[in-house]
Amino acid sequence: MTVLLVSRSATHHGGHDAIHRLAAATAEATGLPVRACFLDGAAPSLHAALEAVPDHDEVLLVAVHVPPDRYLDTWIRRAVAHWRTTCARPVRIAVTTPLATQNALVTAIAEAIAGQHTELTGNPGPFRSPAWSQITRHHRHVLICRGPRCTAYGANEVAATLGTRLHEHRLDDDILVTPTGCLFPCNLGPLVVVHPDDIWYEQVDAELAVRIADEHLRDGAPVDAQQPRRS
Repeated sequence: MTVLLVSRSATHHGGHDAIHRLAAATAEATGLPVRACFLDGAAPSLHAALEAVPDHDEVLLVAVHVPPDRYLDTWIRRAVAHWRTTCARPVRIAVTTPLATQNALVTAIAEAIAGQHTELTGNPGPFRSPAWSQITRHHRHVLICRGPRCTAYGANEVAATLGTRLHEHRLDDDILVTPTGCLFPCNLGPLVVVHPDDIWYEQVDAELAVRIADEHLRDGAPVDAQQPRRS
């Protein structure tokens, strides 16, 4: 049996690393193969993790969230159902009850209360740092949908390819790239939107991401002369 810890995207890489460390610690404690994956916004995606599971294996999903997250529970089921339509391999998939309902969570909190404490002190200056008071000098703002459906369709690879290409072109200061949640026309994903041009790119893959970076963001010509959405 393979165990997959499924999380939503964290706001920073340290959060993603924590899920991977939790998977490694769980594997050591149980003797089972345990891996971390993400429903949206980070790699590896749940789809990619399922693809890596051997044929005829059983998969147990553990939704890593406290308190219960209805969004995560719902989209895990939808993502698994979609994966089954794209892969005919015989893999049995089940999901545990939410962590928030486990009695061991109470034990963990009690141990934290009884354990070591660190007093919070420090300078509040960084909370209002001038560094966070300047709008960046970007010429274009690129939105990359990292919602659960776009992630299932390959948004992680699109984001990585676009970021690498922009760095190669030294456009990091000129182009502000922002990962987003759902942009709504999910069946057209992965979606990449370029503002202020109001150009929406549909079903973007790594090859199209390279063209967006080269032709549109570097050279200023939308791919295939695509017109603004409201033209």
